[in-house]
Amino acid sequence: RLAAPICWALALFAVVCHAAAMVWPLRWLPRVQLALVLLELFFAAAGGVEPRPAPEITVELLRSATANGGGSAASTRPTKMMLDASGIKFEPRALSLKGQRTCVPRWDEVEITNVGDKPITLEGVSSDHSMFHPSLIKAGTLQRLESTQIQILFLTQAVGTFEGLILVYTNMGAIPYTVKATTGDNPYKVEPIVGAKVVVGERFNPAISVYNPHDANLHVREVFTTEGFLHLSLPDKPVDAGAGRQQIGSRGGTDAATASVWTIQPRQQKTIIHLSFTSHVTGKFRGFVHLKTDKEDLLVPVEVMVTKGGVHVTPEIVDFQTLVSPAQSRSMWLTLTNLNPQPIELLSLYDPKQDQNLQISGFDQKGINVVPGATVRFAKVTYHGGDQGFMQGKLQLIINDTDAVSATLDIPYKARVLYGSLGFMNDKTKFQSTPGRVTSTMRSIMISNNFSVPILIHTARIDDPSFQISHFTPNSLLQPGDAVSLMHVEFTSNGTSALYTRDLELSTNVTAMKIPLQVYHGKLHCQVEHGDFKECSASDLSLEMGTISVGESRRKNLNITNLNPVNVTLESIAFTHSSVSLFMEGVWNPQGEQVRGPRPVPRSLQSKRVLTLPPGHRLALAVEVQASEAGTVGASVTINTRRKESILLAVRYESVLGSLSFLPAKLRFEASFPGRIQSRVIAARSTFERPLVINAVRSSDPRIIPELITRSLNPLARTEIAHIRYDPSKSAAPEDGSLPQSDEVEWDIPLTEEMVERWSRRQQMWDELGTKGQTDIEAILSFDTSIVRGASLTVRAFLTKPSIVRESTLTFDLTQVGTSVSQMLLVHNPSDTSLAVQLVFPLCEASPSELNNSCDVGFRLAEEAQAAFYVKPHSDLHIGPIVFEPKQHNTYNTTLYVRNNLTMLHPVRLSGVGGSGRLVFRDGALDFNLTASDLGGGLALDDDFAPKQRVAVAKSFTALNDCELPVEVKSFDINGVPGCSGFGFEIHDCKPFTVAPHESVELQVSFTPNFAASRWEQRLRLHTRSGVLAVPLRAFVPPELLPQLADRSPFVGEGEDSARKVITAISVGLCAVMLIVVVGDIMKVYRGTSEAGGCRDGSAGVSMLTWPSINALAPATWGAGVRREQQVLGQQRASRRERRDDQEAQQGHRHEVDHEAQQPLQQRPGQPRQPLAAAPSVGPGPG
Repeated sequence: RLAAPICWALALFAVVCHAAAMVWPLRWLPRVQLALVLLELFFAAAGGVEPRPAPEITVELLRSATANGGGSAASTRPTKMMLDASGIKFEPRALSLKGQRTCVPRWDEVEITNVGDKPITLEGVSSDHSMFHPSLIKAGTLQRLESTQIQILFLTQAVGTFEGLILVYTNMGAIPYTVKATTGDNPYKVEPIVGAKVVVGERFNPAISVYNPHDANLHVREVFTTEGFLHLSLPDKPVDAGAGRQQIGSRGGTDAATASVWTIQPRQQKTIIHLSFTSHVTGKFRGFVHLKTDKEDLLVPVEVMVTKGGVHVTPEIVDFQTLVSPAQSRSMWLTLTNLNPQPIELLSLYDPKQDQNLQISGFDQKGINVVPGATVRFAKVTYHGGDQGFMQGKLQLIINDTDAVSATLDIPYKARVLYGSLGFMNDKTKFQSTPGRVTSTMRSIMISNNFSVPILIHTARIDDPSFQISHFTPNSLLQPGDAVSLMHVEFTSNGTSALYTRDLELSTNVTAMKIPLQVYHGKLHCQVEHGDFKECSASDLSLEMGTISVGESRRKNLNITNLNPVNVTLESIAFTHSSVSLFMEGVWNPQGEQVRGPRPVPRSLQSKRVLTLPPGHRLALAVEVQASEAGTVGASVTINTRRKESILLAVRYESVLGSLSFLPAKLRFEASFPGRIQSRVIAARSTFERPLVINAVRSSDPRIIPELITRSLNPLARTEIAHIRYDPSKSAAPEDGSLPQSDEVEWDIPLTEEMVERWSRRQQMWDELGTKGQTDIEAILSFDTSIVRGASLTVRAFLTKPSIVRESTLTFDLTQVGTSVSQMLLVHNPSDTSLAVQLVFPLCEASPSELNNSCDVGFRLAEEAQAAFYVKPHSDLHIGPIVFEPKQHNTYNTTLYVRNNLTMLHPVRLSGVGGSGRLVFRDGALDFNLTASDLGGGLALDDDFAPKQRVAVAKSFTALNDCELPVEVKSFDINGVPGCSGFGFEIHDCKPFTVAPHESVELQVSFTPNFAASRWEQRLRLHTRSGVLAVPLRAFVPPELLPQLADRSPFVGEGEDSARKVITAISVGLCAVMLIVVVGDIMKVYRGTSEAGGCRDGSAGVSMLTWPSINALAPATWGAGVRREQQVLGQQRASRRERRDDQEAQQGHRHEVDHEAQQPLQQRPGQPRQPLAAAPSVGPGPG
């Protein structure tokens, strides 16, 4: 009855301690928690109370790692290292975990013992890797020979090999301890939930599925989490919104619904739980979900990053680390995640600083669309070693956001360029492993600092238990130029024949360095013909020569290679039979180059050093036998080395009377490649007494293909027996490196980086074939006859790399900027079949929708050049055109690939230079500065109508072409007015001309002012092939000369001045004539008036338009108006005359009037003409 209350009280106390541990990082709290949990388990066992699940201990210890002195790489503890760590012993010396599976926790303990003379105080532990979680069981002081333990929890989230350092902090400094682990997938297919990114307020609902790999049903007993931010629910139930520890299922059993969900049939996978996560604050949340099954317990890490939404680029800071040479570069990919609710488009990525050592590739300049929630890898940035120092800047990514601030994302980058190296003595890094003996070899590793800054070496390690490091002081400091013995390395061989390399890894404040430690056995490797390549002393080197006729000779080849890092000397060669000889065909270096030629090996050697074979070199030997009599012969050749190795070659053959010879004796094919087949015919002659029947023919190489023509050979007759074809496309065994095939061509798709890398690997395979000597093919055709078995014919053939382009570089001459030139590429088909080719640029230089654009602006393919072309066998074809369009003064270089069905790809280097011609005037303008002498020195004529000299100033100007291309001037204009003159300026000798590079031309320009001013300015425009060159035309007159210019200069020309004088004279003459006519008419009017004697009414006005001379010249409108006026005046006069007539009638003068009325009306000479509508005058007077 008391057990349960006590248990619950202790559990409550444990919760309080746990909360205290999170507030006060005291070292004793984790031990109290562990003790309380153990007490709880004890009481539960005694009282029947359900114990607390064991996996929660894992969570508590993970949480209390920081409080217990543990931590991760982010720990803020000082990293002062213990100078002498020999007083601390770790058992095991290094922890190596193998066969671990993801999501399965594993605990291991490491014992720490104080073997020194002084007490050591242990303060805590930390890890530099997030998958290793250390916890110190007992912190405090360790007396001599006293021990304690470190508990290390390894929980991996990925598959691979991991290595980290556990730092044990003491009062004398930190001690590193190496831990390594190798992991694989767990059989339950449970994966960690890590790397998720959600927006604030967004619900994240991942599911956890379990696969049953067993033959029986798998039962999930319990699922729980202790994290308050994680909520669990069954697949068919709503999410539990509770907080704190959530548990579904129990140790005792489950309900029916849970049992149905958590029973998994064999070889089936089922979703057993759903997680729910929502957060209203940003940050990174980490937790665990525990799965307890009846087979194994699993621990699922959960890691969620909560952000405010928007666009996120990773890495946030592009750190290129340290580059130690100009040839070194480091590349990183940029990844973008769109957490916006709408899609975005990436428009451009550039470096505002234009750092010449920073290169951006893989970014599609056409724009990249990113849908909501998607993550894309959009660019690759590479930094090359340049000037030394700390380099930093920022890349700017432009997206299609209406907000100018949000549309620009800054991506900081940094790099450190520090030239130098850490040197070491090469002879101190080689260790011999003697077969059959366990030996130990100690080497002192001398390190020299060739950097210009001090180097701090933090740690040193070797991933091999056969090596042990001693006398190493962590955090050793090397000043520039120092050379010190940094450590001792001891190698212990296990008595086997070992040949391998291990790296001594040094971690420094500048860079990580690897020193290769080479283990060797000193033995040579042999290969008979095309047999296996293995150790000579462990191989059965039997040379079966077959059956030969008496007097016939036969050879077999033997390759001996030194794979050791040291020289191996051949000391002696011995023969046991006189019919056996040895010939040296040559020595080849690791690059496949022959360094020594062929020569025979003498049978009796006076020197004890036949040949010294350097590391990586290959010796080609030929063993020859010549039968002198019939019979079976067994012989041997023994080659001894200075390193006590004996190579035994067993030679055996059988000789008979008679022979079978082939014509030619050796068949040789020219160098060929896959796609070109050669054929030869061979003949044979038999000296045996009876006919021979060829039963079979075999080839030692599948590329040499024999086809029998006949099977019967008559004695002493020459008979053609077979066609021999050489087809390089028939590759040898896959293990020999497999010749690059050319049938994997993908047409009309972008040329991706992966395709180029695949082609590069195939080119590397070609190079490796040459290094291994496999480009020289020597095949043996073996003929089995009714008498002789194994009659052999040697066939030599060669592999060569096909080339389909005559010239690997296409160079464009200096080209005018803004113009374009084109060239055709000559393609040659060396094969026996049609060759299909297509020109294409790599994808990093174009968008997926446009295959043929170049990154280096300036090169492109014409539309007709983008199609596939077909070249007939053994013929040439020009394809293209390839267009070069420079946009600026620069050197352009890029690589164009010829995609084809023979070599897959063929690179062509394109190079061109953009330039231009430019006319430069000395002062930048064409200036005229008028002086008094230009205006005639003040001399002027008084007569205004006298001819004056025109004011004109001529001047010669020099224009220099200071660029690389000629300048062709086609036409001129002045301020947009076509022609060679205008606005007072005139260009003499105005016609098109061309100025060669760095040559000059004279321009004769004159200026004639057409009005008085102190400044004239226009623009002379020269129209060239590359554009329009505008040059200011300016003229200046000092202010004091303006009056003289106004008086002196006839602002019209001499011809214009003469015309003006003529017009003026004519105008004056016309005015004089008109004046004379007017005066004459006035005199006539005056005389006519005088003769009338006052008969006319003086009040009547006289209009000048009534004068005959004037009226004749006046317009008709004027005459009509005057006539209307005179008609009105005539009516008035007629009325007055009628009144006078009435008066006269009364006076009795009717007879006079009647007499006057009968007189015809006559106009006197000189009298003005009266209007037709006017009444005749009846007044007295003559006429």
